[in-house]
Amino acid sequence: MREFRKYPNRRIYDLENSRYVNLEELAKVIRNGQNIQVKKADTEEDITQTILLQILTEIEKDDSSPLLTNLALEQLIRFAGNPYTRFASQFLEQNLKFLDSQKSFFSGETMEAPNFSPFKAFQDSMKYWTK
Repeated sequence: MREFRKYPNRRIYDLENSRYVNLEELAKVIRNGQNIQVKKADTEEDITQTILLQILTEIEKDDSSPLLTNLALEQLIRFAGNPYTRFASQFLEQNLKFLDSQKSFFSGETMEAPNFSPFKAFQDSMKYWTK
């Protein structure tokens, strides 16, 4: 777990490398497979989720094909705070872990084939894992 502190001046400090970092650098740490934890320097309050959402927002605003479409965000808002929140959270986590484990399948030549359907590929791979 890589730890960071966020100071009142809005700067984020990397405790491991003793230097300030920006959101883009935090995203690189995450892409390299490390988990992060960000706490407020003055209160020790864990603000990791807020920082992760900021990182995702920055990535999504520059992407012409966002991961979280308006419809997906609306659905997440509908699930937030209701009795199904825990189930939905576990479901999303498991599916994202699965997609991560299958990223070699979803990259390269397979995705470039003319008749490639990501949904059909996902369904087919789920059949393999549920046997």
